[in-house]
Amino acid sequence: MKYHPIRLQIAFFLSAVDFTSKFKIAALVRESAGNLLDVDPLLLPLGADSPPDFPHIIIRNESKGWAFQMAPARFDLAVELDSQQRDGNRRQLTEVISTTALSIWNGLKTGFGARAHRLGLITTIASEMENAPEALRQRFLNTVYGSGAHETQLHFLHKLENEGFSLNRWVRLKALPANETWPARLVMEVDINTVAEQPIEVTDSAIQKFLSVADQQTQQTIRDYLAE
Repeated sequence: MKYHPIRLQIAFFLSAVDFTSKFKIAALVRESAGNLLDVDPLLLPLGADSPPDFPHIIIRNESKGWAFQMAPARFDLAVELDSQQRDGNRRQLTEVISTTALSIWNGLKTGFGARAHRLGLITTIASEMENAPEALRQRFLNTVYGSGAHETQLHFLHKLENEGFSLNRWVRLKALPANETWPARLVMEVDINTVAEQPIEVTDSAIQKFLSVADQQTQQTIRDYLAE
């Protein structure tokens, strides 16, 4: 089955950060990401009583598909491809987003005392398919009850140990009809993150090791679920 990446996202779950100057943080992020996030940031005037994972800083470069957002409890870096960018290389994109996220993290760690206890990598791919709901039904459900479905979603959660990490691996399969932007397609999201119950020490080496493990898990998941 031929597929292409449509979105990649890296998440750092923060245990500490000096969040007193959002402007300085935004400036550091823009500098660390180079021209990928060279746009004006949106700084939201939220108080200390706002939810800890609600973003205060949003930097979105619509023309290049890159976005960053940060809350006191986490920051996320993502790249999203539009419907015309169907020749994107997943491994290459993973490398670029990993390098950029590590650069941002080192700046936050050095300049704002950032510490983190969890990591996540979310990869979304898509394959054009005229009747994706029927393909999912026949492959995973094998029941008449899903016959003729307009849209289908299946979610799987795996718990696993790999290279010293305790991981959640969410696999989300979505069979979606055509719309004004995209053709009919099968979308697969692989969300791999370290478990909240077992915090890790997030160092540069731990980040690189996690991203390598998560990329391997993503490749294996694609083979397991989408191989002919």
